[in-house]
Amino acid sequence: MGFQRRACLIYAQTLRAEYLRGVADVSGYCGGLMESAELEDGIAADWKITAEFLRSTSAALLEMPEVAKVVRVTGTAEIGSVSPAVLRYEQFADLLHPAGVARLEEAAEAVARFCKLRLEVVPTAQEVEWLISVAAQEPVAELAERNSTSVRGMYRLLEAMWSRLGVNNQVQGVALAVQQGWIAPPPAEVRDS
Repeated sequence: MGFQRRACLIYAQTLRAEYLRGVADVSGYCGGLMESAELEDGIAADWKITAEFLRSTSAALLEMPEVAKVVRVTGTAEIGSVSPAVLRYEQFADLLHPAGVARLEEAAEAVARFCKLRLEVVPTAQEVEWLISVAAQEPVAELAERNSTSVRGMYRLLEAMWSRLGVNNQVQGVALAVQQGWIAPPPAEVRDS
């Protein structure tokens, strides 16, 4: 929080209070959303560091009287019609401890990776049909005929689906589909073959 208070003094030299209010509101909102998430142990510490950074950014900005008196911004925060002077980033250097910067960067990268992995990709109805057919080991030629395309075209469509679902091949694709509950597990005789 001490860092944020000192950093806000540098921001205030350049950026309008209305813009800083928007940053405060967005940072507080995002920090609050992060607090409400249920997490697995592997990401919890990094998540907490990132959420605390956002909340402290918001709190420090709102401690500034000129920012606090600005009515809550709705929509996008604008810097203004006049370009602001250049932020004096060299002034931040005195505030930063290399180990602290490295840990915050590490935490933010871990949170970004975690969120990217959790982006929900859902197959289309057509893709669910293809997943069921592939899981049942239906020949691609039959699948192609039913979908009015060539065998080569069907392979291309399946490859595009695997790519979109974030898997490398049909084995991984079927496993993901079963794990996510998009399709039922294949019958035992198909799994054993």
